Amino acid sequence: MINLWLGASASDAQYIFLLPNKPILPDDVDEVFLAKPDSAVLIELNGNHWRKILTIMAKLIVQNYPAWRECRDANVFNQVGIAFSVDQLNDYKGILFVVGNTFRDQLPVSKSAEEAGVKHRAYVSYPYIWCPYLDYRQFPNILIETLREYILEKKCLTL
Repeated sequence: MINLWLGASASDAQYIFLLPNKPILPDDVDEVFLAKPDSAVLIELNGNHWRKILTIMAKLIVQNYPAWRECRDANVFNQVGIAFSVDQLNDYKGILFVVGNTFRDQLPVSKSAEEAGVKHRAYVSYPYIWCPYLDYRQFPNILIETLREYILEKKCLTL
């Protein structure tokens, strides 16, 4: 699966996360699973690492913050697509999270990007959000809350 894609398609996703690491998938994976992955299965196969990834995604995108667990467990892939290479992005126009440093040579941080965060930083310049890897050591709740303000208040949508 060279061009593995998980979740909402580029034409349907409100958010795409460009991740450097692919998860372990079920042996019997099919197109239905890839389009609407079961978060519990991904967590079972990949452990705490993917639980953290999906939790941070859900916390970033959920409209009603207290509902992030439900979003992670049942709805995250309705709004989110996960790509694993830049060539999968084509003409995507929504919000793109460039996760970690792996893709920064291909998608460098814009000189006009706003810096978000203090100790842990992300950079925002619509439609891109360059952020740390989705792990709580690099991406603590305070940074999640800061980026939620950009996303939900559409600060990142100013052209």
